[in-house]
Amino acid sequence: MNNIKIHLHNLLDSGEYVEAREIVNQILQETTSLEKNEKLNIETHFFGFLIDIGCESENEDDLIKAINFFETNEVILESVITKSSYYYNLANAKHALGKIFYLKNRGVHSLYLTKDKLQAPINLYWLAFKTLNTNDKSLFYQILINLSNSLVQISRIIEGLQFLDIVLKQNPNFPQALISRGDNLFYLSEFTNCPVTIALYTQIFNSYDKGIKTNLLPNAIADRVESHKLRALLKIQAYGFDNSNINKDLIETKNEYNNHTEFRKFCIDNFLTLNEHGIYCPCVANKKDNLQIGIPNVYFKSELLPKLELLLNRIKSEFAFARWNFYKSNTEEAFDYDVVFSELLENEVINSQTETLRTSYRICYGILDKIALGICKLYDVEGGNIFFERFWNDKKRIATLETQRNIHLNALYSIANDLNTETGELKHFKNWRNKLEHNLLILKDTKNQTPDLLNIFDDENFVIIVDLEEFKEKTQQLLQITRAAIFSFVFCVRLETITTNKVNENKNSYNISQKK
Repeated sequence: MNNIKIHLHNLLDSGEYVEAREIVNQILQETTSLEKNEKLNIETHFFGFLIDIGCESENEDDLIKAINFFETNEVILESVITKSSYYYNLANAKHALGKIFYLKNRGVHSLYLTKDKLQAPINLYWLAFKTLNTNDKSLFYQILINLSNSLVQISRIIEGLQFLDIVLKQNPNFPQALISRGDNLFYLSEFTNCPVTIALYTQIFNSYDKGIKTNLLPNAIADRVESHKLRALLKIQAYGFDNSNINKDLIETKNEYNNHTEFRKFCIDNFLTLNEHGIYCPCVANKKDNLQIGIPNVYFKSELLPKLELLLNRIKSEFAFARWNFYKSNTEEAFDYDVVFSELLENEVINSQTETLRTSYRICYGILDKIALGICKLYDVEGGNIFFERFWNDKKRIATLETQRNIHLNALYSIANDLNTETGELKHFKNWRNKLEHNLLILKDTKNQTPDLLNIFDDENFVIIVDLEEFKEKTQQLLQITRAAIFSFVFCVRLETITTNKVNENKNSYNISQKK
Protein backbone atom coordinates (compact mmCIF):
# COMPACT_ATOMS: atom_id res chain seq x y z
CA MET A 1 0.00 0.00 0.00
CA ASN A 2 2.89 2.39 0.72
CA ASN A 3 4.24 1.81 -2.79
CA ILE A 4 0.85 2.75 -4.22
CA LYS A 5 0.82 5.96 -2.19
CA ILE A 6 4.31 6.89 -3.39
CA HIS A 7 3.25 6.16 -6.98
CA LEU A 8 0.17 8.38 -6.57
CA HIS A 9 2.29 11.25 -5.24
CA ASN A 10 4.58 10.90 -8.27
CA LEU A 11 1.60 10.91 -10.63
CA LEU A 12 0.24 14.07 -9.01
CA ASP A 13 3.62 15.79 -9.25
CA SER A 14 3.83 14.96 -12.95
CA GLY A 15 0.22 15.95 -13.69
CA GLU A 16 -0.96 12.41 -14.57
CA TYR A 17 -4.40 12.96 -13.04
CA VAL A 18 -6.40 10.49 -15.14
CA GLU A 19 -4.17 7.56 -14.18
CA ALA A 20 -4.11 8.67 -10.53
CA ARG A 21 -7.92 8.89 -10.47
CA GLU A 22 -8.27 5.41 -12.00
CA ILE A 23 -6.01 3.90 -9.34
CA VAL A 24 -7.88 5.62 -6.49
CA ASN A 25 -11.31 4.62 -7.81
CA GLN A 26 -10.17 1.03 -8.29
CA ILE A 27 -8.90 0.82 -4.70
CA LEU A 28 -12.12 2.37 -3.35
CA GLN A 29 -14.20 -0.21 -5.25
CA GLU A 30 -12.12 -3.04 -3.81
CA THR A 31 -12.79 -1.97 -0.20
CA THR A 32 -16.38 -3.24 -0.27
CA SER A 33 -15.28 -6.73 0.75
CA LEU A 34 -13.01 -5.59 3.60
CA GLU A 35 -13.66 -5.65 7.33
CA LYS A 36 -15.30 -2.43 8.56
CA ASN A 37 -12.33 -0.80 10.30
CA GLU A 38 -9.86 -1.67 7.57
CA LYS A 39 -12.34 -0.42 4.95
CA LEU A 40 -12.76 2.92 6.74
CA ASN A 41 -9.02 3.37 7.12
CA ILE A 42 -8.30 2.78 3.44
CA GLU A 43 -11.25 4.90 2.30
CA THR A 44 -10.09 7.81 4.46
CA HIS A 45 -6.62 7.85 2.94
CA PHE A 46 -7.74 7.42 -0.65
CA PHE A 47 -10.61 9.89 -0.52
CA GLY A 48 -7.89 12.24 0.73
CA PHE A 49 -5.96 11.45 -2.45
CA LEU A 50 -9.14 12.10 -4.45
CA ILE A 51 -9.27 15.59 -2.94
CA ASP A 52 -5.68 16.20 -4.07
CA ILE A 53 -6.53 14.96 -7.55
CA GLY A 54 -9.67 17.11 -7.69
CA CYS A 55 -7.74 20.16 -6.49
CA GLU A 56 -4.94 19.75 -9.02
CA SER A 57 -7.12 18.78 -12.00
CA GLU A 58 -10.01 21.13 -11.10
CA ASN A 59 -12.49 18.25 -11.17
CA GLU A 60 -15.69 18.97 -9.24
CA ASP A 61 -16.89 15.34 -9.28
CA ASP A 62 -13.78 14.17 -7.41
CA LEU A 63 -14.26 16.87 -4.79
CA ILE A 64 -17.99 16.31 -4.29
CA LYS A 65 -17.46 12.55 -3.84
CA ALA A 66 -14.80 13.19 -1.21
CA ILE A 67 -16.89 15.82 0.59
CA ASN A 68 -19.84 13.44 0.76
CA PHE A 69 -17.61 10.73 2.24
CA PHE A 70 -16.11 12.96 4.93
CA GLU A 71 -19.36 14.69 5.91
CA THR A 72 -21.34 11.43 6.01
CA ASN A 73 -18.76 9.70 8.18
CA GLU A 74 -17.71 12.58 10.46
CA VAL A 75 -18.38 10.77 13.74
CA ILE A 76 -16.86 7.39 12.93
CA LEU A 77 -13.80 9.01 11.32
CA GLU A 78 -12.67 10.10 14.79
CA SER A 79 -11.29 6.58 15.22
CA VAL A 80 -9.12 6.95 12.09
CA ILE A 81 -7.86 10.54 11.88
CA THR A 82 -7.61 13.53 14.20
CA LYS A 83 -10.34 16.15 14.20
CA SER A 84 -7.86 18.64 12.83
CA SER A 85 -7.04 16.37 9.85
CA TYR A 86 -10.75 15.85 9.25
CA TYR A 87 -11.43 19.60 9.03
CA TYR A 88 -8.29 20.13 6.97
CA ASN A 89 -9.30 17.60 4.30
CA LEU A 90 -12.82 18.98 4.10
CA ALA A 91 -11.50 22.54 3.90
CA ASN A 92 -9.15 21.62 1.03
CA ALA A 93 -12.02 20.13 -0.94
CA LYS A 94 -14.32 23.12 -0.41
CA HIS A 95 -11.52 25.59 -1.15
CA ALA A 96 -10.96 23.83 -4.47
CA LEU A 97 -14.69 24.02 -5.26
CA GLY A 98 -14.58 27.75 -4.59
CA LYS A 99 -11.57 28.11 -6.85
CA ILE A 100 -13.33 26.23 -9.66
CA PHE A 101 -16.42 28.41 -9.20
CA TYR A 102 -14.30 31.53 -9.56
CA LEU A 103 -12.51 30.22 -12.66
CA LYS A 104 -15.89 29.63 -14.29
CA ASN A 105 -17.39 32.91 -13.03
CA ARG A 106 -14.65 35.50 -13.04
CA GLY A 107 -15.24 38.96 -11.67
CA VAL A 108 -16.30 40.53 -8.40
CA HIS A 109 -19.26 38.74 -6.86
CA SER A 110 -22.00 39.84 -4.50
CA LEU A 111 -21.70 39.47 -0.75
CA TYR A 112 -24.15 36.57 -0.84
CA LEU A 113 -22.20 34.60 -3.47
CA THR A 114 -18.92 35.37 -1.72
CA LYS A 115 -20.22 33.91 1.52
CA ASP A 116 -21.96 30.97 -0.17
CA LYS A 117 -19.00 29.90 -2.32
CA LEU A 118 -15.87 31.05 -0.50
CA GLN A 119 -16.51 31.32 3.26
CA ALA A 120 -16.92 27.62 4.16
CA PRO A 121 -13.24 26.62 3.70
CA ILE A 122 -12.11 29.53 5.90
CA ASN A 123 -14.41 28.31 8.68
CA LEU A 124 -13.07 24.78 8.31
CA TYR A 125 -9.42 25.87 8.33
CA TRP A 126 -10.11 27.81 11.55
CA LEU A 127 -11.59 24.61 13.02
CA ALA A 128 -8.55 22.63 11.87
CA PHE A 129 -6.28 25.22 13.47
CA LYS A 130 -8.21 25.30 16.76
CA THR A 131 -8.21 21.49 17.11
CA LEU A 132 -4.59 20.99 16.04
CA ASN A 133 -2.09 19.16 18.22
CA THR A 134 0.70 21.74 18.56
CA ASN A 135 3.34 19.03 18.10
CA ASP A 136 2.19 18.32 14.54
CA LYS A 137 4.37 20.92 12.78
CA SER A 138 3.82 19.53 9.29
CA LEU A 139 0.04 19.87 9.49
CA PHE A 140 0.44 23.25 11.24
CA TYR A 141 2.33 24.60 8.24
CA GLN A 142 -0.13 23.15 5.74
CA ILE A 143 -3.16 24.55 7.56
CA LEU A 144 -1.68 28.05 7.70
CA ILE A 145 -0.61 28.01 4.04
CA ASN A 146 -3.98 26.76 2.82
CA LEU A 147 -5.85 29.10 5.16
CA SER A 148 -3.76 31.91 3.68
CA ASN A 149 -4.71 30.93 0.13
CA SER A 150 -8.37 30.68 1.09
CA LEU A 151 -8.28 34.13 2.72
CA VAL A 152 -6.64 35.69 -0.33
CA GLN A 153 -9.29 34.07 -2.54
CA ILE A 154 -11.78 36.27 -0.68
CA SER A 155 -9.40 39.30 -0.83
CA ARG A 156 -8.24 39.11 2.80
CA ILE A 157 -4.70 39.73 1.60
CA ILE A 158 -3.27 41.16 4.85
CA GLU A 159 -4.12 38.06 6.87
CA GLY A 160 -3.06 35.81 4.01
CA LEU A 161 0.43 37.28 3.92
CA GLN A 162 0.63 37.24 7.72
CA PHE A 163 0.06 33.48 7.94
CA LEU A 164 2.66 32.79 5.26
CA ASP A 165 5.19 34.92 7.14
CA ILE A 166 4.44 32.97 10.33
CA VAL A 167 5.31 29.74 8.51
CA LEU A 168 8.46 31.25 6.99
CA LYS A 169 9.67 32.56 10.35
CA GLN A 170 9.73 28.97 11.60
CA ASN A 171 10.72 27.29 8.33
CA PRO A 172 12.37 29.85 5.98
CA ASN A 173 12.67 27.42 3.07
CA PHE A 174 9.17 25.96 3.02
CA PRO A 175 8.51 25.94 -0.75
CA GLN A 176 4.72 26.25 -0.74
CA ALA A 177 4.84 29.24 1.62
CA LEU A 178 7.53 30.94 -0.47
CA ILE A 179 5.63 30.54 -3.74
CA SER A 180 2.32 31.59 -2.22
CA ARG A 181 4.00 34.67 -0.73
CA GLY A 182 5.31 35.68 -4.15
CA ASP A 183 1.89 35.14 -5.72
CA ASN A 184 0.09 37.08 -2.99
CA LEU A 185 2.50 40.02 -3.16
CA PHE A 186 1.73 40.28 -6.87
CA TYR A 187 -1.96 40.28 -5.90
CA LEU A 188 -1.25 43.09 -3.42
CA SER A 189 0.35 45.20 -6.15
CA GLU A 190 -2.53 44.72 -8.58
CA PHE A 191 -5.70 44.88 -6.49
CA THR A 192 -5.16 47.25 -3.56
CA ASN A 193 -3.82 50.54 -4.99
CA CYS A 194 -0.88 50.14 -2.62
CA PRO A 195 2.09 52.28 -3.66
CA VAL A 196 4.37 50.05 -5.76
CA THR A 197 8.06 50.07 -4.83
CA ILE A 198 11.21 48.31 -5.89
CA ALA A 199 11.25 46.72 -2.43
CA LEU A 200 7.96 45.01 -3.25
CA TYR A 201 9.34 43.43 -6.42
CA THR A 202 12.55 42.53 -4.59
CA GLN A 203 10.49 40.62 -2.02
CA ILE A 204 8.52 38.90 -4.80
CA PHE A 205 11.71 37.93 -6.67
CA ASN A 206 13.36 36.66 -3.49
CA SER A 207 10.32 34.54 -2.54
CA TYR A 208 10.22 32.86 -5.94
CA ASP A 209 14.00 32.47 -6.12
CA LYS A 210 14.20 30.76 -2.71
CA GLY A 211 11.24 28.54 -3.61
CA ILE A 212 12.93 27.37 -6.80
CA LYS A 213 16.24 26.73 -5.04
CA THR A 214 14.61 24.24 -2.66
CA ASN A 215 14.41 21.87 -5.67
CA LEU A 216 11.16 20.54 -4.22
CA LEU A 217 8.70 22.03 -6.72
CA PRO A 218 6.92 19.81 -9.25
CA ASN A 219 8.02 20.62 -12.81
CA ALA A 220 4.75 22.27 -13.84
CA ILE A 221 4.81 24.59 -10.82
CA ALA A 222 8.56 25.28 -11.20
CA ASP A 223 8.02 26.43 -14.79
CA ARG A 224 5.27 28.83 -13.74
CA VAL A 225 7.36 30.18 -10.86
CA GLU A 226 10.33 30.77 -13.16
CA SER A 227 8.16 32.91 -15.43
CA HIS A 228 6.81 34.89 -12.47
CA LYS A 229 10.34 35.34 -11.11
CA LEU A 230 11.37 36.77 -14.49
CA ARG A 231 8.35 39.05 -14.44
CA ALA A 232 9.47 40.43 -11.06
CA LEU A 233 13.04 40.86 -12.33
CA LEU A 234 11.80 42.86 -15.32
CA LYS A 235 9.92 45.15 -12.94
CA ILE A 236 13.12 45.61 -10.90
CA GLN A 237 15.11 46.37 -14.06
CA ALA A 238 12.50 48.94 -15.07
CA TYR A 239 13.55 50.88 -11.94
CA GLY A 240 17.17 50.80 -13.13
CA PHE A 241 18.33 47.96 -10.88
CA ASP A 242 19.48 44.41 -11.55
CA ASN A 243 20.27 41.13 -9.78
CA SER A 244 23.31 42.56 -8.01
CA ASN A 245 21.11 45.07 -6.20
CA ILE A 246 18.69 42.48 -4.79
CA ASN A 247 20.95 40.94 -2.14
CA LYS A 248 22.26 44.38 -1.22
CA ASP A 249 18.70 45.63 -0.73
CA LEU A 250 17.80 42.63 1.45
CA ILE A 251 20.90 43.18 3.65
CA GLU A 252 20.11 46.88 4.01
CA THR A 253 16.53 46.02 4.94
CA LYS A 254 17.74 43.72 7.72
CA ASN A 255 20.08 46.43 9.07
CA GLU A 256 17.30 49.02 9.00
CA TYR A 257 14.99 46.65 10.87
CA ASN A 258 17.64 46.22 13.58
CA ASN A 259 17.76 49.99 14.02
CA HIS A 260 14.06 50.25 14.87
CA THR A 261 13.02 50.82 18.49
CA GLU A 262 12.20 47.74 20.52
CA PHE A 263 8.54 48.76 20.45
CA ARG A 264 8.50 49.07 16.65
CA LYS A 265 10.22 45.71 16.24
CA PHE A 266 7.59 44.19 18.54
CA CYS A 267 4.86 45.65 16.30
CA ILE A 268 6.52 44.42 13.11
CA ASP A 269 7.21 40.94 14.49
CA ASN A 270 3.62 40.56 15.67
CA PHE A 271 1.94 41.97 12.52
CA LEU A 272 0.59 45.07 14.25
CA THR A 273 1.66 47.93 11.97
CA LEU A 274 -0.53 50.17 9.82
CA ASN A 275 1.98 50.86 7.08
CA GLU A 276 1.51 49.69 3.49
CA HIS A 277 5.23 49.29 2.84
CA GLY A 278 5.40 47.37 6.12
CA ILE A 279 3.00 44.72 4.82
CA TYR A 280 5.96 43.12 3.09
CA CYS A 281 9.11 44.94 4.25
CA PRO A 282 10.47 45.82 7.75
CA CYS A 283 12.88 48.55 6.56
CA VAL A 284 13.13 52.19 7.68
CA ALA A 285 10.02 53.04 5.63
CA ASN A 286 8.07 51.02 8.22
CA LYS A 287 9.13 53.33 11.04
CA LYS A 288 5.69 54.88 11.54
CA ASP A 289 2.04 54.01 10.91
CA ASN A 290 1.30 56.18 7.88
CA LEU A 291 -1.69 54.43 6.37
CA GLN A 292 -4.21 56.81 4.82
CA ILE A 293 -6.90 56.67 2.17
CA GLY A 294 -5.32 59.39 0.05
CA ILE A 295 -2.05 58.45 -1.62
CA PRO A 296 0.47 60.68 -3.45
CA ASN A 297 -0.30 61.73 -7.03
CA VAL A 298 -3.76 60.15 -6.98
CA TYR A 299 -7.02 62.06 -6.92
CA PHE A 300 -10.26 61.07 -5.21
CA LYS A 301 -13.67 62.30 -6.26
CA SER A 302 -15.99 62.21 -3.29
CA GLU A 303 -17.18 64.80 -0.80
CA LEU A 304 -16.98 62.00 1.79
CA LEU A 305 -13.22 61.59 1.57
CA PRO A 306 -12.27 64.19 4.23
CA LYS A 307 -14.89 62.73 6.59
CA LEU A 308 -13.61 59.19 6.06
CA GLU A 309 -10.00 60.33 6.51
CA LEU A 310 -11.11 61.94 9.79
CA LEU A 311 -12.67 58.62 10.82
CA LEU A 312 -9.45 56.80 9.83
CA ASN A 313 -7.41 59.19 11.99
CA ARG A 314 -9.57 58.21 14.97
CA ILE A 315 -9.28 54.50 14.10
CA LYS A 316 -5.47 54.70 13.79
CA SER A 317 -5.15 56.50 17.11
CA GLU A 318 -7.30 53.95 18.92
CA PHE A 319 -5.49 51.04 17.27
CA ALA A 320 -2.12 52.52 18.25
CA PHE A 321 -3.32 52.84 21.85
CA ALA A 322 -4.69 49.28 21.90
CA ARG A 323 -1.39 48.03 20.49
CA TRP A 324 0.61 50.03 23.05
CA ASN A 325 -1.44 48.57 25.87
CA PHE A 326 -0.82 45.07 24.52
CA TYR A 327 2.91 45.80 24.34
CA LYS A 328 2.99 47.10 27.92
CA SER A 329 1.11 44.06 29.19
CA ASN A 330 3.82 41.84 27.68
CA THR A 331 6.97 43.82 28.42
CA GLU A 332 6.53 45.92 31.56
CA GLU A 333 6.48 44.84 35.16
CA ALA A 334 3.20 45.37 36.98
CA PHE A 335 3.24 48.56 39.02
CA ASP A 336 1.55 49.29 42.31
CA TYR A 337 -1.45 51.54 41.77
CA ASP A 338 -2.38 51.80 45.43
CA VAL A 339 -5.23 49.32 45.59
CA VAL A 340 -5.86 46.63 48.19
CA PHE A 341 -8.11 43.74 47.10
CA SER A 342 -10.17 41.38 49.23
CA GLU A 343 -8.68 37.91 49.68
CA LEU A 344 -11.22 35.50 48.19
CA LEU A 345 -8.83 32.58 47.49
CA GLU A 346 -9.86 32.75 43.83
CA ASN A 347 -6.34 33.42 42.42
CA GLU A 348 -7.46 36.06 39.94
CA VAL A 349 -4.49 37.75 38.27
CA ILE A 350 -5.39 41.38 38.84
CA ASN A 351 -2.76 44.09 38.31
CA SER A 352 -1.72 46.83 35.90
CA GLN A 353 -0.59 44.29 33.28
CA THR A 354 -3.92 42.50 33.09
CA GLU A 355 -5.82 45.81 33.07
CA THR A 356 -3.82 47.10 30.08
CA LEU A 357 -4.41 43.75 28.36
CA ARG A 358 -8.16 43.96 28.96
CA THR A 359 -8.17 47.56 27.69
CA SER A 360 -6.41 46.50 24.50
CA TYR A 361 -9.04 43.84 23.88
CA ARG A 362 -11.96 46.20 24.50
CA ILE A 363 -10.68 48.91 22.16
CA CYS A 364 -10.60 46.55 19.18
CA TYR A 365 -14.36 46.16 19.11
CA GLY A 366 -14.82 49.94 19.19
CA ILE A 367 -12.55 50.17 16.14
CA LEU A 368 -14.48 47.49 14.26
CA ASP A 369 -17.74 49.28 14.97
CA LYS A 370 -16.25 52.51 13.59
CA ILE A 371 -15.34 50.64 10.40
CA ALA A 372 -19.01 49.63 10.15
CA LEU A 373 -19.91 53.31 10.55
CA GLY A 374 -17.54 54.17 7.71
CA ILE A 375 -19.14 51.57 5.44
CA CYS A 376 -22.58 53.02 6.19
CA LYS A 377 -21.32 56.51 5.31
CA LEU A 378 -19.52 55.36 2.16
CA TYR A 379 -22.54 53.57 0.72
CA ASP A 380 -25.16 55.94 2.17
CA VAL A 381 -26.99 53.33 4.19
CA GLU A 382 -28.64 53.74 7.57
CA GLY A 383 -26.21 53.97 10.47
CA GLY A 384 -27.51 54.22 14.02
CA ASN A 385 -26.54 51.70 16.68
CA ILE A 386 -24.26 49.43 14.63
CA PHE A 387 -21.98 46.52 15.48
CA PHE A 388 -19.42 45.36 12.93
CA GLU A 389 -20.06 41.62 13.11
CA ARG A 390 -23.85 41.88 12.63
CA PHE A 391 -24.78 45.25 11.08
CA TRP A 392 -24.86 43.45 7.71
CA ASN A 393 -27.94 41.53 8.86
CA ASP A 394 -30.21 44.58 8.57
CA LYS A 395 -32.45 44.03 5.52
CA LYS A 396 -32.30 47.63 4.31
CA ARG A 397 -28.52 47.83 4.61
CA ILE A 398 -27.83 44.49 2.97
CA ALA A 399 -30.18 45.34 0.08
CA THR A 400 -27.82 48.19 -0.80
CA LEU A 401 -24.53 46.49 0.08
CA GLU A 402 -25.50 43.37 -1.86
CA THR A 403 -25.53 45.43 -5.09
CA GLN A 404 -21.95 46.64 -4.63
CA ARG A 405 -19.02 45.02 -6.40
CA ASN A 406 -15.96 45.77 -4.33
CA ILE A 407 -13.55 42.97 -3.43
CA HIS A 408 -12.50 44.74 -0.24
CA LEU A 409 -16.10 45.11 0.92
CA ASN A 410 -16.33 41.34 0.43
CA ALA A 411 -13.21 40.93 2.58
CA LEU A 412 -14.79 42.97 5.39
CA TYR A 413 -17.97 40.92 5.12
CA SER A 414 -15.92 37.73 5.40
CA ILE A 415 -14.20 39.02 8.56
CA ALA A 416 -17.64 39.86 9.98
CA ASN A 417 -18.79 36.31 9.22
CA ASP A 418 -15.81 34.92 11.17
CA LEU A 419 -16.74 37.10 14.16
CA ASN A 420 -20.51 36.58 13.94
CA THR A 421 -21.78 35.80 17.44
CA GLU A 422 -24.03 32.96 16.28
CA THR A 423 -22.37 31.27 13.29
CA GLY A 424 -18.76 32.51 13.17
CA GLU A 425 -15.83 30.27 14.06
CA LEU A 426 -14.35 33.20 16.02
CA LYS A 427 -17.58 34.07 17.83
CA HIS A 428 -15.92 33.62 21.24
CA PHE A 429 -14.15 36.96 20.69
CA LYS A 430 -17.41 38.91 20.99
CA ASN A 431 -18.65 36.67 23.79
CA TRP A 432 -15.56 37.61 25.82
CA ARG A 433 -15.98 41.27 24.97
CA ASN A 434 -19.57 41.19 26.23
CA LYS A 435 -18.43 39.47 29.42
CA LEU A 436 -15.76 42.13 29.90
CA GLU A 437 -18.28 44.94 29.50
CA HIS A 438 -21.48 43.59 31.01
CA ASN A 439 -20.58 40.66 33.26
CA LEU A 440 -17.51 39.52 35.14
CA LEU A 441 -14.56 37.99 33.28
CA ILE A 442 -11.76 36.70 35.51
CA LEU A 443 -8.20 36.10 34.27
CA LYS A 444 -6.20 33.46 36.07
CA ASP A 445 -3.59 30.79 35.57
CA THR A 446 -5.86 27.78 35.03
CA LYS A 447 -2.89 25.40 35.14
CA ASN A 448 -2.67 26.23 38.83
CA GLN A 449 -5.84 24.45 39.91
CA THR A 450 -7.22 25.60 43.26
CA PRO A 451 -10.51 24.69 44.92
CA ASP A 452 -13.28 27.29 44.83
CA LEU A 453 -13.73 27.34 48.59
CA LEU A 454 -16.21 30.25 48.60
CA ASN A 455 -18.27 28.96 45.63
CA ILE A 456 -17.55 32.14 43.69
CA PHE A 457 -17.47 30.50 40.26
CA ASP A 458 -20.60 28.34 40.48
CA ASP A 459 -22.75 30.92 38.63
CA GLU A 460 -21.70 31.03 34.96
CA ASN A 461 -24.19 33.80 34.18
CA PHE A 462 -22.40 35.99 36.71
CA VAL A 463 -18.73 35.17 36.21
CA ILE A 464 -16.54 33.45 33.61
CA ILE A 465 -12.93 32.23 34.03
CA VAL A 466 -10.44 32.64 31.16
CA ASP A 467 -6.86 31.45 31.22
CA LEU A 468 -4.50 34.43 31.19
CA GLU A 469 -2.16 33.04 28.53
CA GLU A 470 -5.09 32.16 26.27
CA PHE A 471 -6.49 35.67 26.71
CA LYS A 472 -3.11 37.16 25.72
CA GLU A 473 -3.00 34.98 22.63
CA LYS A 474 -6.55 35.88 21.62
CA THR A 475 -5.95 39.60 22.25
CA GLN A 476 -3.03 39.48 19.84
CA GLN A 477 -5.16 37.64 17.27
CA LEU A 478 -8.00 40.17 17.68
CA LEU A 479 -5.53 43.03 17.16
CA GLN A 480 -4.30 41.33 13.97
CA ILE A 481 -7.85 40.83 12.69
CA THR A 482 -8.65 44.47 13.49
CA ARG A 483 -5.53 45.57 11.62
CA ALA A 484 -6.60 43.55 8.59
CA ALA A 485 -10.08 45.10 8.72
CA ILE A 486 -8.55 48.60 8.82
CA PHE A 487 -6.49 47.88 5.71
CA SER A 488 -9.51 46.39 3.90
CA PHE A 489 -11.59 49.45 4.83
CA VAL A 490 -8.94 51.77 3.35
CA PHE A 491 -8.67 49.66 0.19
CA CYS A 492 -12.48 49.59 -0.07
CA VAL A 493 -12.81 53.39 0.15
CA ARG A 494 -10.03 53.92 -2.38
CA LEU A 495 -11.66 51.62 -4.89
CA GLU A 496 -14.96 53.52 -4.58
CA THR A 497 -13.53 57.05 -4.69
CA ILE A 498 -10.32 57.05 -6.72
CA THR A 499 -10.46 58.88 -10.05
CA THR A 500 -8.13 59.49 -12.99
CA ASN A 501 -9.62 62.97 -13.38
CA LYS A 502 -7.10 65.39 -11.88
CA VAL A 503 -8.51 68.57 -13.34
CA ASN A 504 -10.45 70.62 -10.87
CA GLU A 505 -13.73 70.61 -12.74
CA ASN A 506 -15.32 68.86 -9.78
CA LYS A 507 -15.09 70.76 -6.52
CA ASN A 508 -15.02 67.44 -4.69
CA SER A 509 -11.68 66.28 -6.08
CA TYR A 510 -9.11 65.67 -3.36
CA ASN A 511 -5.45 64.87 -2.95
CA ILE A 512 -4.96 64.72 0.83
CA SER A 513 -1.47 65.02 2.28
CA GLN A 514 -0.25 63.87 5.70
CA LYS A 515 0.19 66.03 8.80
CA LYS A 516 3.74 67.10 9.55
